[in-house]
Amino acid sequence: MPNLLTVLLILSMNMLSAQSNLTGTIKDDKNQDVAYANVLLLSSSDSTLIRGGVADDNGHFEINNVASGTYMLRVAMIGFLDQYSESFSLNGGTPTKDFGVITLKEDAVLMNAVEVVAKKPLFEQKIDRLVVNVANSITSSGTNALEVLERTPGVVVNHQSNTLSISGKSGVVVMINGRINYMPADAVVRLLAGMSSDNIEKIEVITTPPAGFDAEGNAGYINIVLKKSLDNGLNGSYGASVGYGKGEQLNGNLNFNYRQGKMNLYGDYSYSRDAAEQIFAFYRRIGLGGDILETDTRSVRDPGTNNHNARIGFDYQLDKKNVLGLLVDGYDTKWLMDAVNTSFVSRNGHLDTSILINNHELNQWKHIGGNLNFQHTFAEGHQLTFDGNILAYKDNNPTEYVNNYSDGEGNFLFSDESRAHKLTPINIKVGKLDYITGIGKKMKLETGVKGTISHFSNDVGVDYKKASEWVAEDTLTAKYDLNEKIFAGYASIETPLVAKVTLKAGLRYENTNSNLGSEEQPNIVDRQFGKWFPSVFLSRDFNENNSMNLAYSKRITRPTFDDMAPFIIFLDPSTFFSGNPALQPATSDNFKLGLRHKSILFSVEYSVEDSSIAQFQSSVIPGTNKELLFAENLKDTKTLNFTLTLPITPVKWWNMSYNIIGGTQQTRKYFDGKLTKFDFAGFGLFSTQTITLPSNFTFEATGYYGSGGLFGVVKIKGYGAINVGLQKKFGDNGGTLRVGYDDVFNTQKFSGISDLPEQNQYFRASLRFSQPTIKISFTQNFGNQKVKSIGEHRSGAEEERERVKQK
Repeated sequence: MPNLLTVLLILSMNMLSAQSNLTGTIKDDKNQDVAYANVLLLSSSDSTLIRGGVADDNGHFEINNVASGTYMLRVAMIGFLDQYSESFSLNGGTPTKDFGVITLKEDAVLMNAVEVVAKKPLFEQKIDRLVVNVANSITSSGTNALEVLERTPGVVVNHQSNTLSISGKSGVVVMINGRINYMPADAVVRLLAGMSSDNIEKIEVITTPPAGFDAEGNAGYINIVLKKSLDNGLNGSYGASVGYGKGEQLNGNLNFNYRQGKMNLYGDYSYSRDAAEQIFAFYRRIGLGGDILETDTRSVRDPGTNNHNARIGFDYQLDKKNVLGLLVDGYDTKWLMDAVNTSFVSRNGHLDTSILINNHELNQWKHIGGNLNFQHTFAEGHQLTFDGNILAYKDNNPTEYVNNYSDGEGNFLFSDESRAHKLTPINIKVGKLDYITGIGKKMKLETGVKGTISHFSNDVGVDYKKASEWVAEDTLTAKYDLNEKIFAGYASIETPLVAKVTLKAGLRYENTNSNLGSEEQPNIVDRQFGKWFPSVFLSRDFNENNSMNLAYSKRITRPTFDDMAPFIIFLDPSTFFSGNPALQPATSDNFKLGLRHKSILFSVEYSVEDSSIAQFQSSVIPGTNKELLFAENLKDTKTLNFTLTLPITPVKWWNMSYNIIGGTQQTRKYFDGKLTKFDFAGFGLFSTQTITLPSNFTFEATGYYGSGGLFGVVKIKGYGAINVGLQKKFGDNGGTLRVGYDDVFNTQKFSGISDLPEQNQYFRASLRFSQPTIKISFTQNFGNQKVKSIGEHRSGAEEERERVKQK
């Protein structure tokens, strides 16, 4: 047996040593880089396709692990004439063949006479992420980023708690252009609701990130990639939309890019307003002193949300090896709501008290951030990148209540007035340094360090009006500060093991130091810990049509600032939000198997999360009919998911896309020392139908349905929606007109139930967060529309921005 292993090892080494790598750079006849050109390796004898590749942003391409033989190269790009190389031979003595610069000539006929349109499916399942091509969707036009996410397979938007989850797992990190957004979860949801989809190129859902990503977020990452053109000169687009669904919806957006020589200036701005009516209902039943108390509340909300988002950036190529970039961005999102709430309290089936509550609330988030980035290329394949950010956020959240009490027969008893305030400034500094280099001819090493320093302050309080004077309620008033430092380092390698098998393995270390307290209560939380986070990815290409990949990563979800601070926020006379300083970090082990046959993809994901953090869990204050909502640690959560992606084209003019998800989830939690198990099995279906019609018309219908899931110990009921749209493109850059109808059957109602019979407690809540809406949108491009290089823009995957959390 040892001799056999030795022979196999020698044969494998000989096979590897007999393989070669091909490199080169593609430019046009004006010496400009041609990005994303197709590079095809053909057999010299019969022109059979052997391998293929795509040039990167700088026109550089690599085709690795090519066996010995005689070949020729074909380079193809829309708008250019195909370019063929002379025949060449490879053998073990030719480890790398460099083609230098390959020059493409424009196809004058095509460039002058044909409008080139690159069509992509709405959903693309890649080896490590799901890509939602927002720019190509008719029904997404005139909407916002949150609505697009809600229609994305595996993503659930909890409209009651304003949180996100992926595949049933909480702990989602949101990035914009590869930079983490450090905001409270509630504020992130509001930001996404105000971000125009017409400024978004694509959204990436990444469930098993590699070591170069922060370990934060057990569910993974959502990366929103904004539009940025690669064309020379001035170009961009503008658009506007108007809609109505029991309240007006308005959107306006502009993005531009000016690229000339070594300089690139880009920016965008969007405004949105959403005044759609919302209806919230809540029911609570508890046992108290031998009685059954029921509280039934209905809230009719008249909110108005106004969002302004803007960014401007500048990149400058100092020389061939150095690029400097600056970016400033900011937003102002203002949520103003008037609500009329009716609450009925019954004892043993008989109405005891009714409360009419008039509620006025303002929640305004403001942000400004600055970014400096620098990239130095030492040599081909050796690169150093620095990325620094200074971020400032501020939230102002005052609320006023007028409560009118009546007895069971409707007779007025009394009224009272109260008001609450919450002021939250956040300041964050982030620095990150990454280095990429090659080791030998085949191995790539990535390593880096990162530091994040945060200061968070939360000033909350409640006042009651007594005898025409406002008096502070001391038990509900406090100011807390949190200082946190997170330092990290990582290293990962990527290398071919044998022919068509690639390994990528990484290890990340993060050290966290957190201190939460107030003047009256210092060191409520004083915690320092360090953890290792390994990740492993293995891919196998069987042939051109079939491949497999395996992935494992260990991740962490730290308690958010508001989750830990022991303040109490007044919601209504019997409902409160509270922090939980006893919260511990949650860690998870995540596994994924992916299979591909042509364009059909199937994946299995399994995760085990210890000390899962569940937000907005209900608990009744002993001896009262008052409910406390707070975050708490569960014992653990186990999740198993299956995903099948099926693109179908029955005829040339009809494209179908189906994403089918099924799985199970199990959560365990201690109640009074007894471990209780909660199980759920469900499925989801996501479909897009695109039909090309004559005269530049296109019809699109999208639909989704999810059968529900677990949110801590709360069981979420199923819901979904069907949306339709019609698009008309006008020739000669006349713009694009779209008409859409969202939620055709009025089915978007989010609801959940928590049934705890052993505690004699039952909770039920629902929120109708949107209404059937008709919308009309128009977009138009401007500037240089003769495409020099067509392809998907790939963001620089530097991270920065998300972790805090607000109720």
